[in-house]
Amino acid sequence: MQQTFRTAEIGDVPALLELMREFYADQEMKFSEAVAQDGLRDLITKPSLGRVFLFQADGALAGYLILTFCFSLEFHGRFALLDEIYVRERFRRRGLSREVIAQAEVACKDEGIEALRLEVWTGNVIAKRLYESSGFTTEDRNLMTKWLK
Repeated sequence: MQQTFRTAEIGDVPALLELMREFYADQEMKFSEAVAQDGLRDLITKPSLGRVFLFQADGALAGYLILTFCFSLEFHGRFALLDEIYVRERFRRRGLSREVIAQAEVACKDEGIEALRLEVWTGNVIAKRLYESSGFTTEDRNLMTKWLK
C-alpha cells in the first residue's frame, strides 16, 4: 500500500470536514460543522497553534490527524496533543495508523517538541493497543474537563 502524509492547506477544509463528520459519527460525538470549520482554518493559518495532516493510501483519501501545541513545565515547554486521528474503515488494520503516528512524531521533533500526548476512551481497546504498541503509556491520572462556556 503506497501512502502519502502531508500538511493540510486551506483548500483541504471541505475534505477535512467530510472526514471529521465520519469520525465524529463513528465515535458518537457531537459534531458542529461551523465550529470544526473555524478550528481547522485557525490551525491551518496559524502554525503556532498546531498542524493538520491528511494522508492517502493507494491514491485515495484515507484519513487525517490533528496535532495541537500546548505548554507545560512538566513536559519541558511546548508539547503536542494528538487531538484527533481518523482512518477510514476500508484502510484500517493495514498499519496505516502506526505509520501516521510515526509521521506525527517526526513533525513534533522538527518543532523541538519532546512530548506527544493523547487521550483515548477507556473502552476503545483497539485504539489503546495501537497507542501502547506505538510507545504511549497510561498515566495514573484522570483527565478532567470544565467547560467555561
